[in-house]
Amino acid sequence: MKQRATILCLRANSILLVARSNGRWALPGGRCKPGEAVAAAAIRELLEETQLTDLALHYIFEFWGARTRHYVFAARIPDDIEPIPGREITRCRWVRAKDIHSAWVSVSTRGIVQVLLGEGSPVGPARRSSPLRVF
Repeated sequence: MKQRATILCLRANSILLVARSNGRWALPGGRCKPGEAVAAAAIRELLEETQLTDLALHYIFEFWGARTRHYVFAARIPDDIEPIPGREITRCRWVRAKDIHSAWVSVSTRGIVQVLLGEGSPVGPARRSSPLRVF
């Protein structure tokens, strides 16, 4: 099973999504390199994809997709800081959490946001850290 660091970037009642040129919208993040700690992968991927740095990331839960185990982190993004697409990412956009259901997003992104909003639970024997006050 693939291991992925996934980051929920939160601002007011919105979540940051990223996408490749013709791809679905997804949460920022990516695979861990061999021997890399999941938290380090989250920081690296966030920088590579959005150029966001110096943010406090908080581990919140694991989400098990069909082939990928997501280690989900959250970060609050100040209003005066905007993400800038970097590396493979060509687009960044803020979406209201309640609109994720109708957005063209990956299956895992939809599932992770449902868990965040209290509409579901992580798949499989997932562990959750302390609850996060989201909005």
